[in-house]
Amino acid sequence: MYTVICIFRVKKKDLSLFIKIAEKSGDILQSHGALDHHIFFAEELTGRQGSMGLLNFIEVEEGEELLLGQSFFKNEQHYHEVLKDTGSDDMIHYLDAYIKDIVEMNRVVTSIFSSEQKSPVSEDTEIS
Repeated sequence: MYTVICIFRVKKKDLSLFIKIAEKSGDILQSHGALDHHIFFAEELTGRQGSMGLLNFIEVEEGEELLLGQSFFKNEQHYHEVLKDTGSDDMIHYLDAYIKDIVEMNRVVTSIFSSEQKSPVSEDTEIS
């Protein structure tokens, strides 16, 4: 499994428009083969059980909401195939340009995670 996450800081006044754009973008990704796409609303950002929370890393200003977008793909190759296919979709380009008017893209956090481990793990590690 291969997933792309994006953390967006969205002004509350732009929230409903942002959600519509993000959902439409997700629909387009899925129409080109992405397995799934979701938008999540922040509930607890301060951490639990002694851990840090996102507020330790991301400054959220008053009047902003933090949202997480997540898209799922079979693997890295599938991800690149879907992106290539969406590259010819005029609507996705329109939505990308529109979303840049709503959020500051240089403050969006994007990362990719895979269920396939790239570096070897020692098999002699024991859990006590």
